[in-house]
Amino acid sequence: MTTQQQWVDGPFQLIATPKENDSGSHFSVKVAVEMSLAHNILIRGLNAIYLQGPHVKEQKDVEDFAFFCNAWVKTVHHHHSGEENVLFPELEKFTHDENIMNENKEQHHKFLDEMEEFDRYMRESAPTAYKWENVKPKLDAFAEDLVAHLRDEIPTLLDLKKYDSDGIKKVWKKMEDAAKGDIRLPNMFDTILPMVLGCADNKFEGGIHKFPPFPFFMPYLVDYWFANKHRGAWRFCPCDMHGTPKSLDFVQ
Repeated sequence: MTTQQQWVDGPFQLIATPKENDSGSHFSVKVAVEMSLAHNILIRGLNAIYLQGPHVKEQKDVEDFAFFCNAWVKTVHHHHSGEENVLFPELEKFTHDENIMNENKEQHHKFLDEMEEFDRYMRESAPTAYKWENVKPKLDAFAEDLVAHLRDEIPTLLDLKKYDSDGIKKVWKKMEDAAKGDIRLPNMFDTILPMVLGCADNKFEGGIHKFPPFPFFMPYLVDYWFANKHRGAWRFCPCDMHGTPKSLDFVQ
């Protein structure tokens, strides 16, 4: 069977990370690289839904797939709330430009209602009534807009090279500190972290990236303890909890 990493390279193409020569040694490159890697986690999860959804048949598998879909939506929300509550306001404050991230904010809201409808449908529909032909249009209603947003945000971040590099570094540290604080949020360990780790390919671009930048013990903690609560759902992940690509269980 083709490896899952190859499967989840599509239908939506992953984002190639910016290279250092895109803006010299400016810290905006690191910001854009890490954001690209974070966005690829979301894209892999979306691709995993598209590729496996047509082949889910048994009721228990449908229940696990529905939870996987809902966990993916939660992860998208968590990512965007971090941007809107911390990164965007801090960039506006630092650059003295309250409009600097307006386009990105508008893109967030462009697909929000349709994504919420997909989430609601997967939560409330009876597993016995599952039909991919009913699910796919709800995905199609927002998927292209979401992926376009994930791509468009990277050049915006690279454009920050016009500002002081150390200043951008301080803004990014505030984002990282806020993310560390998020570890206490409900559903973080048993829902969002398994989704993130299970969609983070450690072989991407030759394995040159260490992302997410978690302590070495975190994947073990999630894998052997917290992921157990919804273990069936993580069968749909493209990688194991250590970021190693694995074959898709629900692709024929």
